[in-house]
Amino acid sequence: MFPWKSVLVIEQSSSRARYLQLVDQMIKEISAGRLQPSQKIPGTRRMAALLHLNRKTVIQAYEELMAQGWLEIRSSSGTYISEKLPVTQYIPLEGKSPSNRSARPASPHSFDFIDDYTPQPQSSLVVDGGSPDHRLAPVDWIFKECRSLAKSRFNNHLLAYSDVRGDKVLRKILANYLSESRGMNINEDNVLITRGSQMGIFLGLKAMIRPNDPVVVGDSGYDAADWAVRYHRGQLERVTVDHLGLNTDELAAVCKRLPVKLVYITPHHHFPTTVTLSNDRRIQLLRLAMKYNFTILEDDYDYDFHYSSSPLLPLASLDHYGHVVYVGSFSKIFAPNVRVGYMIGSHEMVEECSKVRRIIDRQGDHLMERVMAEAILSGELTRHLKKSLICYRQRRDHLSQLLNEMMGDHVEFKVPEGGMAIWTRFRKIHLASIKPELNARGLYLDIDRDLAEKFNGVRMGFASMNESEQKQAIEILAGVVQSSTL
Repeated sequence: MFPWKSVLVIEQSSSRARYLQLVDQMIKEISAGRLQPSQKIPGTRRMAALLHLNRKTVIQAYEELMAQGWLEIRSSSGTYISEKLPVTQYIPLEGKSPSNRSARPASPHSFDFIDDYTPQPQSSLVVDGGSPDHRLAPVDWIFKECRSLAKSRFNNHLLAYSDVRGDKVLRKILANYLSESRGMNINEDNVLITRGSQMGIFLGLKAMIRPNDPVVVGDSGYDAADWAVRYHRGQLERVTVDHLGLNTDELAAVCKRLPVKLVYITPHHHFPTTVTLSNDRRIQLLRLAMKYNFTILEDDYDYDFHYSSSPLLPLASLDHYGHVVYVGSFSKIFAPNVRVGYMIGSHEMVEECSKVRRIIDRQGDHLMERVMAEAILSGELTRHLKKSLICYRQRRDHLSQLLNEMMGDHVEFKVPEGGMAIWTRFRKIHLASIKPELNARGLYLDIDRDLAEKFNGVRMGFASMNESEQKQAIEILAGVVQSSTL
């Protein structure tokens, strides 16, 4: 007899309707071959009793399964698995737990370009790697602008198919904004709007490298950029990052022995160590790019967040020979879910990347893109940045104080001049070893496996936590660390 009660498990806390959970699980059992064509199943009363569900829930599930062709009713006989389904090989239940009921065949593809990814929990107290606080975003203003634009007969084209390069109004306004604020000599033809800076990195690599091309990154760097290089089968070459940023002397040595195609940098502020690339090294990097004819992919994700001085001008503002491709994003300014970023490059580069972008994403959200244009024109962007800078500076200082007072014997760090995270290295304990206990106590610390192994360090984001949340998080962290060193 089929073990219905142990196999069909309904999650009471799930947001998915119970009848749909039942539908999903029965389809899985049929697809796996454990429920065979023409096999009789319990009636609605019996199934409801077995699963402790309301009979109406079971009736609704059976009706949905019949509508999809998985079940059939035979007059005066009962309910059966449809005999019209293809016969699949039976997979035994023995040895399978309810959470791992269906064995998967081996994948014919290799996905070794990306490390294991664990989704960030939504219910825990989270110390991320450096994200903005979406609670500060001018949500009412954004929604008001969206509604106004969507209802306007002059702007209803924003809801239709349009230019893959992005909203033309935003491209023009953004070009002027970057020219005025960052000294770039560009126009709208040099701008490609993307869904965040990550898409810009991916598209730039797709256009600029070929398999086995040497790509230089920091010896500690942004993991998602590394994944993109591996995906495009580039050859990763690592160069030391110190207190002045990427070591250009080491880069020069690499260029002498390898035909470097691209150098990826995060100048404000290096990921993960938060250091800023010095002016001297910026000039030297540009000279090396001209001498050895490689491209600099400048990911300036943190340009807008400086607390003690003005930011250095981007390399893209100093480049007059087309060696720099620049990517940035509004996501760090407003909220992660505002997926509007941009790539700045030559007209030819923008056209090439647009062709690739059209394959993976027909176009961006032109309505939200127009809202970003209005944010620049109306001054909302500047107002929000000013408010955020004051708040984030206070949170940076507060987290630094907590670390010194509660964990001074166990950590070492330097208060960053900008950005949204504190690069923190631990003494006496290994970060990876305390992660399970932190999770058990309700604290999710975004510990990167490679950074923990190599540096015993972690980026502790301060921007997304208010002072109360910071105190709660450090109390938990300090308690776990102290108990682990006894």
